[in-house]
Amino acid sequence: MKVTILNDNIASGICKAAHGLSWFVEAEKNILFDAGPSSIAFENAEKIGIDPNDADLIVLSHGHWDHGNGLEFMSGGKLIAHPEIHRKRYKQSNGRSIGLDLPQKDIEDKFDVVYSKKHLQLFDGAWFLGEIPRTNQWDSGHEDFILKDQSPDHVPDDTGIVLETQKGLVIISGCAHSGITNIVLKAMEILPGKPVHAVMGGFHLKPGDTRLQRTIDFFKKLEIKKLYPSHCTAVEVISQMREVLPVKFVKSGNVFNF
Repeated sequence: MKVTILNDNIASGICKAAHGLSWFVEAEKNILFDAGPSSIAFENAEKIGIDPNDADLIVLSHGHWDHGNGLEFMSGGKLIAHPEIHRKRYKQSNGRSIGLDLPQKDIEDKFDVVYSKKHLQLFDGAWFLGEIPRTNQWDSGHEDFILKDQSPDHVPDDTGIVLETQKGLVIISGCAHSGITNIVLKAMEILPGKPVHAVMGGFHLKPGDTRLQRTIDFFKKLEIKKLYPSHCTAVEVISQMREVLPVKFVKSGNVFNF
């Protein structure tokens, strides 16, 4: 299994960076996990010899612009997502729209869309996690997001994927609005008895976050071998985690093999 970072928040080498996430996963089948905020993932992909349109599957982690606006630059394909990705959503603090720019009809016209609240097998050894139970309630519901009617948006569509490797489970999150510990617990529920080798992607932790120590304790207890926090995980948090956990920084253009 190989994961190529088409876009993340930090640039590297010839690859540019923008706030957002798009990763290309090569396994039995190829998965484009999120499409980033714009054309940037596709520009980076061309520089490193990858065509995102070669993906057998596209998985959208949730319906936020920085993960899904890049769908505009795809030619189509099979798209798997939670049915709530099309919510009209906003930041409460400034009223800014943070949902997808592409209308639902345009997405459904362009892609073969499979909506699922339940976990779904993508292929042998790979799963879409579906809706994430907020098992650790302390690790979710910390957003300032609202819907058009001003009610809270707890991002029920937030999800991830898990792949089995010879070393153990590799779990990939987009933003972990549902809580990174809850995403890991869901993956372990789908594939019980399997060790967790690596957890990758957005952990959504900021400096001073009261969840940080409990998250560190959670990862320590599981004895996870590799952590790749990125995107919406603050650099200060990544540095702090790195002092006590096997953490690697993630940059656009990086390649990780499992």
